[in-house]
Amino acid sequence: MNFRRFIASIAKCGVTSLLAFAALTTAWPAAAQSNAPLKIGVLTDMSSAYSDLAGKYSVAAAQMAIEDFGGTVNGRKIELVTADHQMKPAVGSAILTQWFDRDNVAAVFSLAGSSVAMAASAIAKTRPTRTVVYTIAQTPELNGKACLPNSIHWSPDFYALGVPPTRYVSQKLGKAWYVMVQDTAAGPPAYNAAIEGIKSGGGRLAGEVRVPVNAGDVSSFVLQAQALRPTSLAVGFGGTDMVNVVKAARQFGMTQGGVTLVANGGLFATDIKAMGLDQAAGIVFATPFYPEMNADALAWSKRFMARTGVVPAFSHVAEYEAVTHYLKAVQQTRSDDATIVVPAMKAMPVNSFAVRNGHIRADTELIRPMYLARVKMPSQSKSVFDYAELLAVVPPDEAYSPLARSECPLVKK
Repeated sequence: MNFRRFIASIAKCGVTSLLAFAALTTAWPAAAQSNAPLKIGVLTDMSSAYSDLAGKYSVAAAQMAIEDFGGTVNGRKIELVTADHQMKPAVGSAILTQWFDRDNVAAVFSLAGSSVAMAASAIAKTRPTRTVVYTIAQTPELNGKACLPNSIHWSPDFYALGVPPTRYVSQKLGKAWYVMVQDTAAGPPAYNAAIEGIKSGGGRLAGEVRVPVNAGDVSSFVLQAQALRPTSLAVGFGGTDMVNVVKAARQFGMTQGGVTLVANGGLFATDIKAMGLDQAAGIVFATPFYPEMNADALAWSKRFMARTGVVPAFSHVAEYEAVTHYLKAVQQTRSDDATIVVPAMKAMPVNSFAVRNGHIRADTELIRPMYLARVKMPSQSKSVFDYAELLAVVPPDEAYSPLARSECPLVKK
């Protein structure tokens, strides 16, 4: 029977049957939509300063999470979309708006770069059913004034990355500090974290400077620092600029002269690779992950390297963890609506090869132990995965800023 004859036969049956048919056809799109793919996005830097610690490697980590989850959730195929925001907030905002409003992307991850992440926050604020998970951006504004009911700040913020190592070095290695931060939205929080760690450890500030993103030749900034004869140099950013600062500090003899380098904006395995252990040796840093922290972490690291050719940075691990945790919440709630999924993500403990019973606080920040470490000398390293000498385990309540200090409007005072 063709469609026209079918309609005619229904019409002969009267109004009641027509109403029933109308209800049936109205329900068809909803039924079809329930089997539509679950679209999640990785919006990140693939061509600028953070392309190694994010970029195609973050995409690979997200894809691994999807594959390990089985490729589907609640009968829906999981579809990954990706884009390069070029470290430009306007570009990132345009892509995110299109993904949310036209392409029906349910959740977006990565968002490398604090300026881009803050722009994304403004987009997500008016789209409460969409989920945003910041796996790389470190500004505490994301779990502070800019926190949202539909967002999660997965990456450690500048407090967790900056206070423990600067405090440790001030207490044990050197008290006169020169602080470098980037001339971006990430600069002030990175600076504030460094100063808090320095002062709490009994240190003092000798000088400071803001370095442009993609500065290229950073010699002048390093020479400014050297002229003040600090005992410790805090670098509050990662990526290419961090690598260039470390190389220049070696070139001008700062580290050979006893200056301790501290990565108070985090140190990524991709940065260590770019520098080489001979250049990176001795850098003190805090991290939520290093490959040899346990057997499962090392096994996953080997899988990741076999796929990408690089040792995973903690940013890549964050991508894998966050996508997996999100998919678990979607599976549990049978929904991709952020008003349902994000509360479930907060209620569920976070468990992976790198964290046991982590939890997402009311201010949207993932809380977990942090590991204080120093980059090994080449003679100490047994493999490409063996770069971190563990100095201390920092418990969550010491690693992260107290919740009582949070400016997140979601936190009840």
